[in-house]
Amino acid sequence: MGMWKLKRRDFLKGLGATGTGVMLSGNVWALNRLQPIADTLATEYPYRDWEDLYRNEWAWDSVGHAAHCINCMGNCAWNVYVKDGIVIREEQIAKYPQIHTNIPDANPRGCQKGAIHSTSMYEADRLRYPLKRAGERGEGKWQRISWDQATEEVADKIIDIFVKYGPGKLKTHQGSGNQTMVRQSGPNRFASLVGGIQLDGFTVVGDLNTGAHLAYGNPLESFTSDAWFDADYIMLGMINPNATRIPDAHYIWEAKYNGARITSTAPDYNPSAIHTDLWMPITQGSDPFLAMSFVNVIIEEKLFKPAFMKEQTDLPMLVRTDNGKLLREADLVDVGSDEVFYHWDLNTNKAVRAKGSMGDDDKTLKLGDVDPAIEGTFKVDGISVTTVFEQVKKEAAKYTPEKTQKETNIHPDIVRQEVRHLAAANKAIIMLGYITSSYSNCLYTGWGYALALALTGHGGRTGGMDTSWVVWNHPRWSELATFEGKKSARYEAGGLGEFLRGGMMEGARNHFDNAKLKKRVGFDLDEMEEMMQESMDEGWMPYYGEIKGMISIADNTFRRNKMSHKYRDEHLRQASELYVNVNVRMDSTAEWADYILPAASHYEAWDIRTQGYHRFANVFTRSVEPVGESKPDWDIMALLTKKIQERAIARGVGPIPDGDVTRDLHTIHDDFTRQGTLNTDYDVLKHIIEESPEFGGVSLEEAAEKGFIVMNEHAGLNQPLKPDEPYNPFTAQTDGKKPYETLTGRITFYCDHPRFEKLKSMVPTARLHAGPEASNYPLEFYSPHARWGIHSNWRSNKYLLRLQRGEPNIYINPQLAEQRGIKDGDRVRMFNANGDFFAQAKFYPSIPVNSIMMEHGWEPHQYIQRRNMNVSNAIFLQPLELVGGWGHLQFIYAKWNANQHIHESCYDVELAKPEDINDPRAV
Repeated sequence: MGMWKLKRRDFLKGLGATGTGVMLSGNVWALNRLQPIADTLATEYPYRDWEDLYRNEWAWDSVGHAAHCINCMGNCAWNVYVKDGIVIREEQIAKYPQIHTNIPDANPRGCQKGAIHSTSMYEADRLRYPLKRAGERGEGKWQRISWDQATEEVADKIIDIFVKYGPGKLKTHQGSGNQTMVRQSGPNRFASLVGGIQLDGFTVVGDLNTGAHLAYGNPLESFTSDAWFDADYIMLGMINPNATRIPDAHYIWEAKYNGARITSTAPDYNPSAIHTDLWMPITQGSDPFLAMSFVNVIIEEKLFKPAFMKEQTDLPMLVRTDNGKLLREADLVDVGSDEVFYHWDLNTNKAVRAKGSMGDDDKTLKLGDVDPAIEGTFKVDGISVTTVFEQVKKEAAKYTPEKTQKETNIHPDIVRQEVRHLAAANKAIIMLGYITSSYSNCLYTGWGYALALALTGHGGRTGGMDTSWVVWNHPRWSELATFEGKKSARYEAGGLGEFLRGGMMEGARNHFDNAKLKKRVGFDLDEMEEMMQESMDEGWMPYYGEIKGMISIADNTFRRNKMSHKYRDEHLRQASELYVNVNVRMDSTAEWADYILPAASHYEAWDIRTQGYHRFANVFTRSVEPVGESKPDWDIMALLTKKIQERAIARGVGPIPDGDVTRDLHTIHDDFTRQGTLNTDYDVLKHIIEESPEFGGVSLEEAAEKGFIVMNEHAGLNQPLKPDEPYNPFTAQTDGKKPYETLTGRITFYCDHPRFEKLKSMVPTARLHAGPEASNYPLEFYSPHARWGIHSNWRSNKYLLRLQRGEPNIYINPQLAEQRGIKDGDRVRMFNANGDFFAQAKFYPSIPVNSIMMEHGWEPHQYIQRRNMNVSNAIFLQPLELVGGWGHLQFIYAKWNANQHIHESCYDVELAKPEDINDPRAV
């Protein structure tokens, strides 16, 4: 169903009125050109009834509120205009209050994806009714069934899995499509009750900044976008905010108008780089080398800030020179702690216990009378020690700008120039986008830039690293999603789980040359496999093995995962008993399901969403009833648990032991709904808004009327969210001297875990990514987020397709195209050892000659022969990201585990052959 159109009767009435207006005007061209009116300031505007035809086009019956939060970092409040039960358009509310007169407001917030959601929700791929597979999986044959039949059959199959195999064989993964509180909490609460497998939502898509966690102990503590405005220096490192952070990017350019220096490091001259003061055309994947060259210059030119280093970092911590380990209390005292450390006090000339570590009772960073040494060699009880900073200096000395230029393509003079700007800034921010984590050297990039920032005293109000996410404090949401902490889902390391369960090692071995790979990244696939196994054997990283059933919620997993055909085949083989897909639309993952349960879209449910770039909680007011028989996610899970409970009782299934808890299918509905008090999405939203402290006691009715809530001080997790200040990360540490969530309680630049030692990475350093030199294919390949969609959502919208090439396309340098006989607009074949795909070539002169870029998110059905780029994209894991048992380096959902590194594969390109693309059956 498309957008609202004028009814025929109204059109004829309007036509009649129009005709009359033409005749009365005596001007047959009145509708074809502007008709002059007298001075409207002096006289009343004349009523001309034919104009009502145009006025009525914008008439509506009601106005609701919503946002568009399919893994979108914008979270923008919109008015939703409804006529005859159909959404006809949307527009930004644009009423967010200004928090301070010296800071620009957040309005209007929005982008082109939100502006066309009213068309997307009525497109042909929208799911309207429960469906049951009527043919083979993936054959596309469906039977429409009732909700009662669907939930009963699914319920019985879930019970069968528990009876036959016990708990732990049901994957209940909820993907990034569900970011709103009510929508997300339903499936997650269900997973908690059944002990379903839920993979880390960041690392399954390769979005976790592990270097930030290693340094700060929390990669999800960052800036609100209004905090960019008062910065003196902003470096856009691996981020393109004009394309992917559209609602927030204005703060960067307003900071520039305010006097800030804005720079960009990107392989291509992207839509953000063109507006900066300096674009540094960095070689793809060489970012750790640039970071370490920054560190080298800071140390060489003595631009570091000792006061910040001594208080906020582990750089003064003592390191044994005999074995390279941090000096611990256990080295000096019988039954001493392994989590208490020392620095050398220059005032007393002796080693002093450092406050604030995980093993120390005095949880403060206050130095008091202690003046820690950052340089030197000392003796402690006969043990020779030095400082972390001394170790850092040795490593940084290897990365002079002259040496790193070979890797980075950045001239030494430019490096020194930018380091001096960074060091001189009162507030400096280095922004690292999610593409950072797409490389196997992601950890080194984040760790290196964190070191550069810490050395120059940038933390808290003086800047730091922007990791693109702030986690707010939402206790009622957390309780609901986790079943009040009484039972847990099986949370699993994301990249590890996808790699193993999806059989991705086969693709890695096809693509990478083991010897070449080790030379590039420091380990080969055999060593990686051994370290993966060690991480599981030691209990560092959870992996729950093969499954028997799968419920996929808001996750286009068969499109987004690498080696996607192999991944899909493995999951369908394992989930032989049941595969249910809960979805808004028929995407590439829903196509293969046994049952499809249609979910309501954003305009059709009660909900609320916050997001770390701002302090506003946007309210969804169910502007229209759900299309067809689709239902909100909470209501779907309530229906399903009701049927599971009924069938479990009827079949005599009682408590099922699962470790320390039981899985109580016979009471699951009562547990899910809190004994019938939370039956619908409205019930849940009312509870969250009215009972959670960060919303300040506002009623649901008041919130729904306004469309958003301004969160109060309770929203801050690390420190309060002040009403008249932007949120700067780690001010609780820099101002309040609260320890960081790290082993030493400080920003961490030394890790003596055996694996870090083995891979020669005990301090920040630089490593290459795999690249063409680790395979037999000559072209780099990377796939950033698109301007025209959020992952695969909106990628097939007809209005957005008109603003681009309208089909999957690669970006290619004209020089490379000329070498291969390719013209702009030609269809080309991209290929490597794992397969191929076809796409249109689009000339892009600013991309390096040896690189191909392709924005991700295209659905397989949009490709020729339905082969998308992920069919042939091989990955491997970074073993350092699988480390555990070392303070803050342990499996923590959304904070520490291994990413899927999706920018390691390489390709070659050639002009497509006519026989491959001209057969209409191939499309």
